[in-house]
Amino acid sequence: MKKYAFLLGSHPLISFLEILNILTVEKVPHGSIERMGEILIIQLKLTAAKLNKLQDILGGTIKIIEIVDDYRGTIFQLDKILTRENLLNNYFAQHSSKINFGISVYTTKSLVYAEINWLRNFAYQLKRRFKDQYSIRYVDEKNFELSSVMVANNKLVETGAEIVIIKQEKSFLVGRTRTVQDFRSYAQRDMEKPSPNPKSGMLPPKLAQMLLNLSRDTGQTQVFDPFCGSGVLLQEALLLDLDVLGADIDEEAVKDTIENLEWLIKTYNAAAPKLGQDKIKKISVAGRVRVADATRSRWEKANQANTFIATEPYLGPPQRGPVLIHHAREISAELEKLYLGFFTNLKKNFSKVRRVGIVFPVIKTNEGLLYLNILEDIEKLGYIRRPFLPAEEAKKEALASHRGSLLYSRPDAFVLREIFVFEKK
Repeated sequence: MKKYAFLLGSHPLISFLEILNILTVEKVPHGSIERMGEILIIQLKLTAAKLNKLQDILGGTIKIIEIVDDYRGTIFQLDKILTRENLLNNYFAQHSSKINFGISVYTTKSLVYAEINWLRNFAYQLKRRFKDQYSIRYVDEKNFELSSVMVANNKLVETGAEIVIIKQEKSFLVGRTRTVQDFRSYAQRDMEKPSPNPKSGMLPPKLAQMLLNLSRDTGQTQVFDPFCGSGVLLQEALLLDLDVLGADIDEEAVKDTIENLEWLIKTYNAAAPKLGQDKIKKISVAGRVRVADATRSRWEKANQANTFIATEPYLGPPQRGPVLIHHAREISAELEKLYLGFFTNLKKNFSKVRRVGIVFPVIKTNEGLLYLNILEDIEKLGYIRRPFLPAEEAKKEALASHRGSLLYSRPDAFVLREIFVFEKK
């Protein structure tokens, strides 16, 4: 097994839990796991192709780094580790053509000026060390934290290396980035799909991936989204090689979903051979998405033991500032009817579906956060919250709520997303 470091995204706890569930669901052989802030260290046994695939299916992982060396000491001893021979043999992807390299540092404490100054001098010394024999370019980033966009645009993984230094409490890990998130692909399927629908919500593709990956269990190969909107969850599910079913009460939303899924299949399958990727399996999209009321409908095709639900229902009207508490309570009361109606219908008409990943709204009010008050009612229907973390551990996490859920939001949001996974008794 090799040691890898996963650079977690903007919501590190959710990213961490996503990885844990996928390692289980995909039966990935792994050893010890250690989490330190935005970095997760895992021992894995994976081929390069499977490592790339793992990167593609994880919405919350920005980079995967292979650890090559570790040492005890200070950053000023790095020159004894990153020797010319070691770089050529174990770090640079190639040296027959131009080498591009950069350096990133991840630590729980910011680097001091002396460390930054020494590291920058060291980087340029490395360049001078090689330039007599090789064509080489150093990609500078003043804070020593290269973004995935910089790594990809400068082709560091393919032509040289992003050298990554991880400062632990008493030692350093040194490695090279093996994969980065495909930001172009995310942007394409978010911004270029033919029928975006702001009215039906703006679920980001990365969050859709994370919700799917948190919700899945071993052996569940089909996902049903009963509030599919414009189909973001279903498009991400297709890319995860899952069978998809979707429904929405809005006929226009269903038309949008069908158009978007057909576009995705056509676009990705045309590009797949050139990119060396697997094609999305061809399906009759129209037969898998339909108009239906999630609080009343039944659909035997979706009521199967291998089916799980992942969905983001209506979160209420968009807000531009904190909501007055009395108005927020009115909004919540309407949403509680919708959500309870969905779970009531689920029990009645989808009895074989055992796992439900769902997003609840949390409204920022002038008196604090307002949550939907329906968890006891859902439990009475036979759906139990699946804990993401032990209770004592959850108390230490800023993004874990007191209700056993995970919180996701952008800094300027006035409606937060609360993620639950429910299991049928």
